[in-house]
Amino acid sequence: MDIYIIYRYHNCMVIYITVYSYDAMKAKLTQGQSNPNMASAFVPGHVTGFFTIHDDASDPLQCGSLGAGFSVESGTLTTVSILKSTDSRVRVKYNGNTINGIVSKEVVMSMLADKGGKYRVNVTHQSPLAVGAGFGASGAGALGTAMALQKILFGSEERISAARYAHMAEVRNHTGLGDVIAQTVGGFEIRTRPGAPGIGQTASIGYPEDIHVLLAGSPGLETEKILTDSTHRKRINAIGQRLVEEIMSNPTVDVFVSCSERFSDAIGLATSRVKSALSDLKAQGFTWSGMVMLGDSVFCLCKGNWKTARHILRQYWKKEEIVVTSISAEGGNLQ
Repeated sequence: MDIYIIYRYHNCMVIYITVYSYDAMKAKLTQGQSNPNMASAFVPGHVTGFFTIHDDASDPLQCGSLGAGFSVESGTLTTVSILKSTDSRVRVKYNGNTINGIVSKEVVMSMLADKGGKYRVNVTHQSPLAVGAGFGASGAGALGTAMALQKILFGSEERISAARYAHMAEVRNHTGLGDVIAQTVGGFEIRTRPGAPGIGQTASIGYPEDIHVLLAGSPGLETEKILTDSTHRKRINAIGQRLVEEIMSNPTVDVFVSCSERFSDAIGLATSRVKSALSDLKAQGFTWSGMVMLGDSVFCLCKGNWKTARHILRQYWKKEEIVVTSISAEGGNLQ
């Protein structure tokens, strides 16, 4: 498989069932578009700089987060295929490897319950984003699954209704609170009201269109542990609320980066590698950099020579753990 060709074809990622060449990939996607039992959706990755936790409501649709972040062109292309069966089963693959995929599975089972009937469902995700690094891979997979399966089961392309299934699955599994709503709208967002898409609300932050986004990271901080730990929750909400109010009054990239830095310092979750990498980046003039929430990861918004920033990050992360991309102005879409 030529990953480089696949990368160029979808401007940062692609998903497939079995693809071994550029032409075969195009043929497979074309086949999926005409097959009523198969559909694909692309969802951008997402990075959060700071946030607050709002998950006390009994209805997961009312749960969510306040905060700010941005969606990126590197994301996940999800393909779903179904067959009627005597029982319902779900198989999930990520970059060709079978995984537990509890969030994607919950999306599928919830939608099948609403539809009625039994199906064998295959879900395949392909992405350059590491799971558990804070790059929104879980939310992207959940939203892509929901959008593709909704198209198959209900013939609907309505984004908000699909996104609610994804949001509920994320909340119930403690894998995220605000990624799905952000990945639904795209761009550089402030989450101004908690809740699922259609309930929660967002505002936009203006940004230069020519900036490169560098992401470097690997799994390290478990979102579930952070979101369910009472000490972390109190600390996060205490500082997060003030920062949300600050950026709402002055929605700029400079304020976002400043708020992200103060949030990271206050909650004390940055690893030594994150601290060192950010120190080196800022010493070289890459001031729009910060810790990714939540992960052993950093982001760098480059206005200049992004290759220099990448060289710095290579001192701390492997080549395959670094992604060079850009901000995605759009949210998830069917392919």
